[in-house]
Amino acid sequence: MESKLTEKDFNRIAEQLACPSGEHGLKIGKMMHASNAGMTHAAIDALNIQKNEAVLEIGHGNGGHINYLLEKNENIAYFGADISSTIINEAKKVNEGALAHGRIHFELTDGTTLPFTDEKFDKVFTVNTIYFWNDPMGYLTEIKRVMRSNGLLVIAFADRGFMEKLPFTKYGFTLYNLEEVIHLIAVAGFKNVKAIAKRERIADDKGIEVERSYYLVEATA
Repeated sequence: MESKLTEKDFNRIAEQLACPSGEHGLKIGKMMHASNAGMTHAAIDALNIQKNEAVLEIGHGNGGHINYLLEKNENIAYFGADISSTIINEAKKVNEGALAHGRIHFELTDGTTLPFTDEKFDKVFTVNTIYFWNDPMGYLTEIKRVMRSNGLLVIAFADRGFMEKLPFTKYGFTLYNLEEVIHLIAVAGFKNVKAIAKRERIADDKGIEVERSYYLVEATA
């Protein structure tokens, strides 16, 4: 008979989703790659990446999608920033070819600041990380700092109504509705803020298919 997960188990899952570590973290990274694939590809498509652009991803997971991004155009410089050394090491293994050719770069960050010079990136995106930002306004200001003028930001996140039904999001997650995210981005100084609502079918942790509502919020620096 299958044992039921306890609140302690859900708390551990939430901690691993926020910052994967160890063997369990590698499993979580693989699971996140599968469950986030649709959202990640949609976010990459929305970037409309051009030749020779520098792209930053915040919270890249195991990096299984990076080849999809690199195929979007010629001479793209990809930079990944993550707070998990476990997941960065895994992303390096998954993308060792592109890493060896100097096409991609990874940086361990603290989730508050970004170790890059001002106006370095043409495009920035992040998928399902906003729930873990301790200071969202401060972090958005930091993101804007590293973006070139009129660079494009894309934030993908799942609707609060969907997220609050998950048993682990009560631990360490800050959930948002669309209006709240748009407000944060606008107050941080971004322009031309717009949102696209999407739905997709994904498998939950029990393999049961569910519908997830999510948003792509786009803005220019």
